[in-house]
Amino acid sequence: MAITQNYPVNTLAVSEGDVAFGFSMLPYLGKGNISFSPLSIRTALSMIYEGARKASAKEISDTAFIPKVIQTRLKGYNDLMSLLNSKDDNHTLSSANSLWINRNFNVNPSYQTFLREIYKIDFTNDDFISGAGLLRTDKTEGKIPQLFPPGSITPNTVIALANTLYFKGIWENKFDIKLTQKYDYTLEDGKKVQVDMMTKGEIEGQVKLPKLLYGSFDGFQIIMLPYKGHELANIIMLAPRTSDISQLEEAIQKVPRTFADLLEKLEWRSFSRLEIPKHEVHGSYSLNSPLQKMGIKSIFDPKTSDLKGIGDGELFIDSLHHQTYFKTDEEGSEGSAVTGFSARRATSCEKPKTVEFVVDRPFLEMIIHKPTKSLLFLNRIADPR
Repeated sequence: MAITQNYPVNTLAVSEGDVAFGFSMLPYLGKGNISFSPLSIRTALSMIYEGARKASAKEISDTAFIPKVIQTRLKGYNDLMSLLNSKDDNHTLSSANSLWINRNFNVNPSYQTFLREIYKIDFTNDDFISGAGLLRTDKTEGKIPQLFPPGSITPNTVIALANTLYFKGIWENKFDIKLTQKYDYTLEDGKKVQVDMMTKGEIEGQVKLPKLLYGSFDGFQIIMLPYKGHELANIIMLAPRTSDISQLEEAIQKVPRTFADLLEKLEWRSFSRLEIPKHEVHGSYSLNSPLQKMGIKSIFDPKTSDLKGIGDGELFIDSLHHQTYFKTDEEGSEGSAVTGFSARRATSCEKPKTVEFVVDRPFLEMIIHKPTKSLLFLNRIADPR
């Protein structure tokens, strides 16, 4: 088995929804390069869920796969936040939650307690008169300095919340920058372009070829590249040349459990040729429309929103935004993600052999935290230039 450890049961209960949610959301974020954090978005939605009631709560739970059993949910997120923020000399990984409250808005004490004790949230009072410029963070290492896009925070905002996620991992075995070279890469429309391709294998003149966890199922190829320390891993999935990336995405979306099953079936293989393009992608998405199409509707409508668990008045979510930065090169990978929302009151089994794995066409990339099986980042790389 590729990934077998003793994980906290409650933590897995909250993180196992990352894959199903991530692949359900992916088609709603558009074409081409996509980079987002299912973990960050689900954490933000879970914090909204703690204050949601009736239909609003059901929509969030059903769509974002938030556990309905309160003890499972609360113990799970408590453990998850602790594990993600555990110090490790091999990599950098942190997740933080922040809440800004209008000085004239009364947040329910029980909601504040939930957020403080379970989600380790930092509270700040604000009048929001200056808009989003005041709502900044130093928790993304400067990659996403402004949490909310211009215009999303107004003087009428009564509460704003953000989840930030940052990771930096160094490859267990780095790519030699001297071997990176231009190579043909086929875009979705069939056009060939030149990209910077990182290389390992026989080209290095090595006697010992790189050995990595690998699987091939119905023509789809999967490879797992570990970062130093092996708690974090980069998983790349490649569709066969006779297929395309949309079919790969649809297959996982229909049966998300299959993804976890496939990871358990990966086997160690030696690679005579391993080529992966360097890439750097940015993402910025308003999640209002995608989430409504996925089934979370009532919290965005003043007439139907039920967020009475948060505080006084008839609240509704007027902005839910997600931003990311992600980079993979010869040293390793680095990624930042921010999910923020603001609310206001309503006015009314094969023989082992060497493998060639050439990522010369659109591919999926996932960063997983193996101790919790959290899906930190899900990227579709259509054009790595």
